[in-house]
Amino acid sequence: MARATVGCTAAEMKTFTDCMFFMNGSCKLNDKCRYRHCAKAAAQTKNCSKWPKICRDVRCSYRHPAPPKIVDSNKKKLASEPAAKSVPTPSASSQPQQEVLISFFWDIENVPIPKGQKPFDIVQRIRQKLVIDAGLREYNFSCFCNSAMISQDNQLSLFHANVSIVHVPDRKPGAVDRHIMLALDRFERAHRPPATIVLISGDIDFVGKLSDLRHQAGYHVIVIHNKPAKEELKATVNAHYPWELFTQALSNDVNLLPSLMEELKTRTPQPYRMTSSNRDGHLHKVEPSTNRPAASAKSQPTPAKKQTYPCPKCSSEFDSIQAVRQHQEAKDHLFDCPKCDETFTTLDGLTQHKKAKDHQDIDYGCGQCNRRFNQLDSLNQHQKATGHSNLFKSVPVISDGLPRDNTLPRNNSTTSNVWEDAATVIINQGIAALVQHYPAIFANKK
Repeated sequence: MARATVGCTAAEMKTFTDCMFFMNGSCKLNDKCRYRHCAKAAAQTKNCSKWPKICRDVRCSYRHPAPPKIVDSNKKKLASEPAAKSVPTPSASSQPQQEVLISFFWDIENVPIPKGQKPFDIVQRIRQKLVIDAGLREYNFSCFCNSAMISQDNQLSLFHANVSIVHVPDRKPGAVDRHIMLALDRFERAHRPPATIVLISGDIDFVGKLSDLRHQAGYHVIVIHNKPAKEELKATVNAHYPWELFTQALSNDVNLLPSLMEELKTRTPQPYRMTSSNRDGHLHKVEPSTNRPAASAKSQPTPAKKQTYPCPKCSSEFDSIQAVRQHQEAKDHLFDCPKCDETFTTLDGLTQHKKAKDHQDIDYGCGQCNRRFNQLDSLNQHQKATGHSNLFKSVPVISDGLPRDNTLPRNNSTTSNVWEDAATVIINQGIAALVQHYPAIFANKK
């Protein structure tokens, strides 16, 4: 390592100080940047123990954060001396306050874009409430997803809204969540509190990380969640807002529509009208026609109910089929065939596949108690333990409830005999159970 140089200026110290944007992977100056770009230092979290007093190595593999500002002793001495003339000291409110950063992390597969709305409008509503109204400075706004699952129009709208799309090519369950966790770790290493972190997701898997960011690191954590979000996630963060607060925000003109409708309902009809034969331009009173039915509340147009599409394996609901498919692939809420590797998004699709490929679930039934087992060994153990004799050959039972033996011909006397024996045994067992349960009734009939 190079020896320390005495009396380094502020410009020289910048060449040994890490670039904050390079550490976050977003420096656009590259070689023109006056700060240090070291890939080895960006890959770890330890700071150099000899920085900033001794270390002046540009290639040092440890981090060189920005050193604290050093106040000159001469200036400090002058500031401490009383002034010759009384100069009004500025109040605390007039001093410039430190800007508080805010960063957004959007799990767009868990909280998708509603159908018929533009991501640009949604992002602007979020910024208005959490950035502009709160007086913060936005550091980054990123959404994490497989970009192939987003339409070109939505991608263009996100680009116009200055939202970074982080492409996650891995389609395994939880891949997007892991990338968001890594992004939260990078933000925690690069920035210190006070700072605000906004997570747009309703996934309960983030509750542990958000708790650490709030209670241990000291960040202000906000969650924008969907309807299926758990109460534990809402109680962990400092503040939480529903996704509908930003997706159902309408313009002022549309907000006036309900009040106008109520005014029209309560307004009494005037018995005056202008007839075609009226030449003088005056209104004449006319009697209401008895043939014309009066306007009723039923004739008023009712707003159409918004259709939602539920997930077949959990309680989540979405505004479009595309959002449901994205959720199923992200959370592995699919239907798997037990005989092959094919997966289906609906139970009907799996049922049709089973019938077409003859991939039905096969089990084995006991001939005495009608219990079923997945394996023949389990059936044999059950019969040995309970003493149930094998009255007829244990055959595989298809999911439709009917026994079927592939080793025997379908239309022969052997199959009919098996059916007759089974029916006789079931009838006899039913009669015996009735006699045992109602002994008084059958005792009088003997």
